[in-house]
Formats: sequence, C-alpha cells, structure tokens
Amino acid sequence: MSDPFQTHYMEQGETGHSALLVHDLGASLRDWEELIPTLVTTGHHIYACDLPGHGETPAFANPRQEYAQMYVTAFRQWLDSLALGRAPILIGHGFGAYLCLRYALGHPYKVFRLILLNPLLFAEQINFPRRLLHRYPALLPLAQKYAPAWLEELTLALHPGISPSLAQRLRRNPPRLSPVPFTIADLTPELPRLPTRSLILWGESDPLQDFSMLPGILAPLPEITPVSFPHIGHRPHIEAPEQTNRIIAKFLLGF
Repeated sequence: MSDPFQTHYMEQGETGHSALLVHDLGASLRDWEELIPTLVTTGHHIYACDLPGHGETPAFANPRQEYAQMYVTAFRQWLDSLALGRAPILIGHGFGAYLCLRYALGHPYKVFRLILLNPLLFAEQINFPRRLLHRYPALLPLAQKYAPAWLEELTLALHPGISPSLAQRLRRNPPRLSPVPFTIADLTPELPRLPTRSLILWGESDPLQDFSMLPGILAPLPEITPVSFPHIGHRPHIEAPEQTNRIIAKFLLGF
C-alpha cells in the first residue's frame, strides 16, 4: 500500500546551508524550478518536497485524513527523516507557508530562517466563492456549466496582470478543491512569536487570498521583513521570478 508519509522529494546542491521548499495545495515541487538555481548559486543545499497527494507523493488512503494536522505530521516526519546537522531555512508558499510557520512556532530552535510567500494564515483569508466550492464541491458542476470563465479565474488564481504563457501553463494543471483550508488554525496572533528572522512576500493582486491585514500586523515586528509586489498575484516566485529570487537571495545573504 502506498504511504503518504514516504514523502517524495528532490535534492540539489552539494554543500551549504540546507533550505527546504514546500509548495502550495494543488501544486508540486516543480513550482520551485525558477528559485532553486538561485539558491544553489548562493551556496545552499536544496530539498524540495511533494506534499501528500501532490506530485509523486501518494495521497492519504482515507479522505477523512485530508486535514491540516495530517499534513503537519507528514511534513514533520519528512523533515526529521532528513537528519540535518543544523537548523534549516524553511521556504513555503500558500499552504506550504502555513506548514513552515507551524513548524517554526512549534520548534523554535530548529529553524534558521523563515521565508513565506503569499502565506495562508487563516481560512477566511481565502475569497468567499473559493471557500464555498471547497466546502460544497457538489456546486462545481454547476459553476463549470454556467460560469466557466469565472470558475477558471477563481480556481487557478488568475488575475488581469498575469502573463498569457503562465496562464496557459496553469491551465494544464488545474488545482483540486480540498477541505484542508477549513482545518487550519489562525496563525496571525502567533506571528509576534516567530523565533527567527523572517521574510514574508505577497502579491497585492492575489485573487485567491486577502493580504490587506498584513502591513498592520507586521509593522511592529522588526524581525519580520515584509515585501509586497504590486500587479503580482498568488505566485510571486513564478510570476516575477527574477524580482523574487533577488529579494530572497539578499535576505539570506544578510543584506
């Protein structure tokens, strides 16, 4: 029987500080193809994983296991299995950022640096129509029949500024709806407890998640560097890779 706790991952870079990359729901480790070469060039040893039910990692056998804590457990077991010699850098996107943040809060001495891209912090941060489809997937056929263009923009997190080539790429791998966002804990009150220097980046044009609350939350927290991208949506590392890579590299190099 396939085991979702046997996480599939790839490794690049022979030496350097370990950096673990964790993708969003409905994605895979391929999302990091633009960032990995930059991290290797700046002297980091990369591990990028496929979450359970994504890429080449098996899904949970029982649909009732499809909740956030199971992903947290799978992520922790994968990280522990790597037996790293020193605390790694954690880099996560969307729900992957949620997993990295949960781990950092629960293991304050086991994370060297934390980088979160468009982090999912609480369920209501997701726009209402997408939450409705997550909660009631039976509505999906109706939406596909009567509002196909609207549904595509909603499920793929497309926005007016996205490049046509990227939109076409995303259409080839439509994300699946999942109940997981309804099972996460609200982590916004926990941000002041972050145990290490952190970088939080987000696209201001994200049609999937709302980040309007972040500047006010992060302003009094000097250990967290906030960076927002105008005209960029849910995937800064894919939509604006050069800009995103430069900011991440400078942060990790201490600039």
